[in-house]
Amino acid sequence: MIKISKQTDYALQFLIELSKNKNGELLGLKMFSNQSNISFLFLQKIAKSLREADLIISAKGKKGGYKLIKPISSINLKEVIEAVEGQYGVVNCTKSCHCERSKICNLKNGLNKVNQQITQYMESLKISDLH
Repeated sequence: MIKISKQTDYALQFLIELSKNKNGELLGLKMFSNQSNISFLFLQKIAKSLREADLIISAKGKKGGYKLIKPISSINLKEVIEAVEGQYGVVNCTKSCHCERSKICNLKNGLNKVNQQITQYMESLKISDLH
């Protein structure tokens, strides 16, 4: 089963909310946490991951907060998933991991094809398409 995690779901919600801010306005994480009923601590972790992936920037201080670095129409689903969860793969062996069974595995080629198709689709799906 292919599933979007709660962490990715919240990251997407946060990015979509940030996209509503115009003219360089910042969105406070505490305010978003209260509005969305998402744990502030969990959002801090998500925001840190999004910042490290160069999807958002932050400003400190009383009027601080977050804003998008680039338009939401140029951010794809794969970028967000990999920002908060690490490299995507339908199974571990489709990531850059080494599998001790790779030489004898009868599913490797098929799973790599599945992984490629899903990855291409996620790269084509912009976050702006989701709302």
